[in-house]
Amino acid sequence: MLNRIELKRGAKALTKSARVSAYRITLIFLLIQAALALAEDYVGANEGVWVQVGDMEILVRSSYLFSHPAFPTPVVLFVSVFVWLLVCVLSAGWVLYHLGVRRGKVMPYDTLFEGFGFAGKIILLNVLIGVFVFLWACLFIVPGIIAAYRYRFALYNLCENPELGVMEALAMSKAQTKGYKLDLFVLDVTFLGWSLLCVLTAGILTIWVAPYVQQTNLAYFDAIKAEKGIGSLPGEDSAEDDTFYPDDRF
Repeated sequence: MLNRIELKRGAKALTKSARVSAYRITLIFLLIQAALALAEDYVGANEGVWVQVGDMEILVRSSYLFSHPAFPTPVVLFVSVFVWLLVCVLSAGWVLYHLGVRRGKVMPYDTLFEGFGFAGKIILLNVLIGVFVFLWACLFIVPGIIAAYRYRFALYNLCENPELGVMEALAMSKAQTKGYKLDLFVLDVTFLGWSLLCVLTAGILTIWVAPYVQQTNLAYFDAIKAEKGIGSLPGEDSAEDDTFYPDDRF
């Protein structure tokens, strides 16, 4: 059992001490996502779009700004896919920022865009996670939830070492989360109150809560890696890790 209280306390202190403000970079991330969501909303003439920031979600509404028929279906589909691809890559940049903060680095605001350097792997990873979780969920909702936790660290592994193969990042996450899925579930439950407050404040509180949640997740990631010896540890060169032999049986 991981020391949740200690890990959360450390995550909170680390978030506050970041030399490039975690709150400002989260605000930029939120504004970019909101703009993309509004563009998708405008094309599809939707009532609103949910924006994902780490484990937090906020609803962006634009129905009061736009009143027009939806664009042709191919255009709506193209814009939706394009927005999803951009959000996947930008989300990886947000993870890269927080990983760098944990490693004691100064992470500039343009770190948000560093995911474009290995965008193909990021997109493929997200597609595969979506497919695997969907297939397990087709059996029953519980296997789908378990699958989501199984691949929770895959993006962290890829961001930490972009040279990894996508399947290797997935298999590494599977090995890392084995025996810790309940801990991760309990961790998520402890943030439900914060999530509710974010909703009640129209997403404004997300600027302060999302970085704290992300750093806590990364604290779990580092702690589990240290216990299992799977993945690079803070201060180590990932190229010097022992060879990891993935089990491809998903």
